[in-house]
Amino acid sequence: MTRFVSIQLPFWATDRLGWPADRRAALLTKDGSALLLAAVTPAAAREGLRPSQRLADALAAFPDLPVETFEAEATHQALVRLAARCRRWSPLTAPDGEAALLLDVTGVAGLFGGEEGLMADIAAAFTGFGLHHRLALAETPGAAWAWAAFGTGGILPVGSLRQMLAPLPVAALRLTPDVLAGLHKLGLRQIGALLDQPRAPLANRFGQQAVRRLDAVLGRTQQALRWQKPAVRYVERTPFVEPIGTRESVEAALGHLLTRLIDRLTAAGLGVRRLVFILERVDGTWQDFSIGTAQAERDPRVLARLFRDPLDGLDPGFGIEAARLEAVETAPFLRRQPGLDGRAVIRDRLAPLLDRLRQRLGDASVYRLHPQESHWPEAAIRRADPLAPVPSFAAPPPPRPMQLYTPPQPVESDGADYFIWQRRTHRIRRAEGPERIAPDWWRTPESPARDYWRVEDTAGGRFWLFQTRPNDQPGPWFLHGVFP
Repeated sequence: MTRFVSIQLPFWATDRLGWPADRRAALLTKDGSALLLAAVTPAAAREGLRPSQRLADALAAFPDLPVETFEAEATHQALVRLAARCRRWSPLTAPDGEAALLLDVTGVAGLFGGEEGLMADIAAAFTGFGLHHRLALAETPGAAWAWAAFGTGGILPVGSLRQMLAPLPVAALRLTPDVLAGLHKLGLRQIGALLDQPRAPLANRFGQQAVRRLDAVLGRTQQALRWQKPAVRYVERTPFVEPIGTRESVEAALGHLLTRLIDRLTAAGLGVRRLVFILERVDGTWQDFSIGTAQAERDPRVLARLFRDPLDGLDPGFGIEAARLEAVETAPFLRRQPGLDGRAVIRDRLAPLLDRLRQRLGDASVYRLHPQESHWPEAAIRRADPLAPVPSFAAPPPPRPMQLYTPPQPVESDGADYFIWQRRTHRIRRAEGPERIAPDWWRTPESPARDYWRVEDTAGGRFWLFQTRPNDQPGPWFLHGVFP
């Protein structure tokens, strides 16, 4: 007897971003020239917004609606990672569509005190993840999906599929839109209505899809499933005959484990991006140290050097009985041929410095700024990995200041001879402009355009000023940045 759990994530695209459930917001996608809502938060859904709705209609109802770009690939990869976390309940897990997961829990419910205990454990975990969810457990993958998506959720007892699924709409069979339209035209709106239909006429009228999906949901035929393959774990562990406690002995164990781990990664064509070194104490507790690298690394000496600062916090307790080293993130190790401009050599020399800076300052403190598409200057840059390639644009923008004030600071100005900033009057010697910058209309529909000027005062200071243009009329002045 097979048993499957379907986990529906109705607000997955926004939940994964950590947005509060009571925040009215949406994600934006593009269909040809049309801008549509790709996903909405629970608060937005309660107020009538929905995916596939035109952005113009949404902004007409809610002019202040915050909108961000929907990243389909990042959303899918996050779902793949979430499926891997579900191996806590089953070795066979997989994404199921764009916002659902499927688990084969055949024979594992006893480990959780029965199916009720299993479902309660999954529900508690997903609540802890901050994810809206609906769960269903049934004999077939299709029945579990249908009951979670269109039913009340919960556990379908063995042998109850026909009875429990009959009231559900035919959309629960995941049929194509044209087949659904044909069924609705004939008044066949519930699964129960299909159960009483002769199979041959049903197949002739609507194709084999309707019959195959119905058979799969009811368990009459086996459904082909593609389970996610568990990632290979690169872990090395060494126990000690006698507990150790000195830094020298710990570093010796680390060197031994690094050599073994790098040999395995080399055979797989991989290098290290993130390592965790775990020391298991005799009292059952442990202490762990982690490092990261800017690019795939295979040199044990370089990796051992990165552990020096973290090991300053070594606390052996009553002694260490075992040590474990795990490569929690790996990447293909690619040997680059140096180009004539020497960029590859510079990259390789820069990587060790970045690794040391990250180890001391933290990953979030080491980055470079990349341009991104936005009209507003304060939104035209984003943080990126220091070694990531810089995206190219068709035409470089005019000069921008090194220091940008966010938000811009208000100033007094007559627009010609002077401006007053922080109670100090700056006499303008020369000015260049205006450069008009309009807002991202789909993000800030009520924000006025700005006319920017690059000005130099009599003391040699160079500033970036702008005047807002509400309804194309002169507005207040602001200082947005300072040039070196």
